[in-house]
Amino acid sequence: MRIRRAMRKKPLRRPVKKPRLKRQRLMQQKKRLVAVGISEEKLVHMNTRQIRAAIRETAA
Repeated sequence: MRIRRAMRKKPLRRPVKKPRLKRQRLMQQKKRLVAVGISEEKLVHMNTRQIRAAIRETAA
């Protein structure tokens, strides 16, 4: 069985992550953390890694 041309070009066909969707996810995560009880003032100083870690902690 041969490898077709379309399969060799697979990385070129892969969808690109869009910055707008990333911002939307971040805003949703911030809203979840505010609902849990973390102040908005504290969220301003958090970076994306810290926000994701906080969501994981609150989910557990």
